Amino acid sequence: MVRRAVLLGVLAFGCAAPRTSPVLAPIEALPGWDDPAVAVAALAIDLYTGEQLVARDAARLLRPASTQKLLTTAAVCRRAPAQSIRTHLAVEAGVATLIGGGDPLLQHRDLAALAAAALRAGVAPIHSVHVVDPLFGAPRFGEGWMWDDEPSAFMPAISGVTVDGGCVTVAVRSGSDGLVAALSPVAGALSLAVVPGPGRLSVERGRYREAHAVTVAGQLRRGEAVERRITVPDPAEYTGWALIAALESSGLMAPERAAAPPVVRGPSEADGRLPIVASVERPLREVLLRTNKDSDNLCAELLLRHAGGAPLSAERGLAALEADCAALGFDPSRFRLSDGSGVSHYTLVSAELLLATLVDMHEAGGAAHELFRESLPIAGVDGTLATRMRGTPAEGRVRAKTGTISGVSNLAGYIDTVSGRRLAFVVLVQNFVGPAGRWRALQDEFCAVLAAL
Repeated sequence: MVRRAVLLGVLAFGCAAPRTSPVLAPIEALPGWDDPAVAVAALAIDLYTGEQLVARDAARLLRPASTQKLLTTAAVCRRAPAQSIRTHLAVEAGVATLIGGGDPLLQHRDLAALAAAALRAGVAPIHSVHVVDPLFGAPRFGEGWMWDDEPSAFMPAISGVTVDGGCVTVAVRSGSDGLVAALSPVAGALSLAVVPGPGRLSVERGRYREAHAVTVAGQLRRGEAVERRITVPDPAEYTGWALIAALESSGLMAPERAAAPPVVRGPSEADGRLPIVASVERPLREVLLRTNKDSDNLCAELLLRHAGGAPLSAERGLAALEADCAALGFDPSRFRLSDGSGVSHYTLVSAELLLATLVDMHEAGGAAHELFRESLPIAGVDGTLATRMRGTPAEGRVRAKTGTISGVSNLAGYIDTVSGRRLAFVVLVQNFVGPAGRWRALQDEFCAVLAAL
């Protein structure tokens, strides 16, 4: 295996693939490869020999979409692959305080477990609930995020204490008297209005105005039932309401106080002196797997904030990612990072930068590399690649991160070829109109050509 300096030298100085490369002809013949209206950048190398197999516009700055998650998860794997994220429940003088730790996978069942542990600990009846958000007062959305994506479940507001992915489930069914709807697991501060009428079913929540108002409109066929997940406007507040419900179910919440809203605040020194009665511990591995396998944006954004260390912040996380890029030899003028998930349309990176990250993680070896590689979807097997490349040489041989936003379709990762070579590759496709299917097909065929080597 060659040293990293040699591989990075290939990236820095080998921007044009040799015309003798045996893979160039089939790659250049792929439908869409030479479409003049669309930007296609690509790079592929052999990780064992350093041979550059494909290179096209590798230095061009393009939007990474969710391939940005490679930079975010690599940063965390480099720094703390064995880290865990903890959420604590403290109870003192009738006040239950949930101390968030930036866990994106916290679920309402975790809150039920905390309440059950508090009951076993014999705490006195609880009269109020406080929620400590380590990101209290910080922006809830990233720079360059699209305002009209809200309240889609893939783009929840960012909070350091959020339950059920910052979303609520809206269950709708066709009853004998028309539409029937309910919010679960709790409504909290949300209101629900049902407006039956002609047209397809729609489930909406106010954005800038009436952000807590959920409206169900339209119609369903007789006997039909559907569920939709939408984001909540204030995840920490909603988590507080979910905790109140859990404490009430356990019999710990004083009945006359169950309707009192939770108090949401930032951390204080006094929190460290509160008596902890129960905790939820989340191994970082679980968050990394969800981030890359399922392309979970909330997980990526909270991992970004963990990457910068304490106290959690997007600024510290982005500084950590930028330091990693600098260590790989990239000047700040050759990239722009605005978020950890790739939802932002402001973030710009090159195929060179993404490939350098893949190379660096491969050469790092050990737990950092194993965790990073394990987190990537496998073609035809799982995650966002579960249905792709089946029946081709790439099936089961490609571990890669997808990246899709409007007008963008990307893929980057590793290929274990039929002959036993291990490759790193990046394919970035941008500025197209309409569905991404054609460009995903290009990426899949690109991988199949390389996997057959």
